[in-house]
Amino acid sequence: MITVPRHATTYSLFVPDEEAAREGARALTGRGHALVRVAPDPTTDSGWRIDSLDEGPYPDDDEHWWTAAENRAVTVLAERLGGRLSRSMALTETARRFFPGEELVCDRSADDVRELRVGVLSREPARTPAPAIVHGLGAEEPSGAPSGEPIVLDGLDDVDWSSLTGAYGPAGEVPDILRGLAANDEGWEEAVEEYFSTVVHQDTCYDCTPETIGFLVQLVRAPQLFPAYRLHLLIHLAYIATIDPVPATGEPDSDEAAACQAVLDRLPGLLALWPDAPAAVRAWLIVLAAVRPGAAPRPEFHEFRGRLDGPSPALDLALALISGDDGAVRDLTRAAAAWDEEVSAKLEEPFPHRTRDLKVLFHLALAELAPR
Repeated sequence: MITVPRHATTYSLFVPDEEAAREGARALTGRGHALVRVAPDPTTDSGWRIDSLDEGPYPDDDEHWWTAAENRAVTVLAERLGGRLSRSMALTETARRFFPGEELVCDRSADDVRELRVGVLSREPARTPAPAIVHGLGAEEPSGAPSGEPIVLDGLDDVDWSSLTGAYGPAGEVPDILRGLAANDEGWEEAVEEYFSTVVHQDTCYDCTPETIGFLVQLVRAPQLFPAYRLHLLIHLAYIATIDPVPATGEPDSDEAAACQAVLDRLPGLLALWPDAPAAVRAWLIVLAAVRPGAAPRPEFHEFRGRLDGPSPALDLALALISGDDGAVRDLTRAAAAWDEEVSAKLEEPFPHRTRDLKVLFHLALAELAPR
């Protein structure tokens, strides 16, 4: 059923010159964007800017899917024109009210572009049904025992934290954040929020970040840590390890790469949890193992997967990465892209293949295996 989306998308393409701007405007007009304008970019000497408004309609009511499909198409256009892209979303009335003026190439209503817009998007595949996950690994497990006693972090005072930096300057408060985690009490969530504000912030690491990884691993391995906290820490470690996995990015000196390497260096200690670990922890250990380049396949990983009922896109991708089966990795990521628009977006990012695959892995693992 053809549907007008609730939110319109405004695209701004910054291109090298007027010729590129005119070409891009024609392409966006041909895709059924309702408003398209071109103008010199006042921030450059010779650059131009294209603004366009996509307000639908879409082939059906799956607004997120079709918006993502259009994002991919406009991103490809911007790259072809040698430009860059920004976008914003708003209610249609708001987007029209604040749409830039100057030279309008076209000014149409959603009704005017209905046939053209639906025809263009209908050339894209619709979302396929997502696999039904029945294994239950994402179910929240009760914490129960152990006692919740505080954990002593060995070597915490041996680090010269004042010489390191975090998101807001010197990292002098980082040991207190780690002690907050080690308290193993009701203040856990607050300490986690402080960690992901100061030590890791919006996919950015700092020179203090790698120094904290060993202490996070101490917490994970501490027998008295609440089970729910252990699982959450493993998820956080998987996230850190996939921000800038090395050596795939070719930037081994970045703080993000150093933090990833710090996780990988301690992977044997994490995998030592396997024999006594519950199923949810084992699943995240497999995800973490997939981050290491050339990791040796472990029969127990495949045995674990074999005992699970139903589909597991995350674990299947992790096992394919561990085994180095590039064909299976390609097939699994493409299959996921057919039902998850975020996977499609990640596969289009300008990263090396392995980096993209690991980011897809973490995204799928978070959706499938994180406690809910």
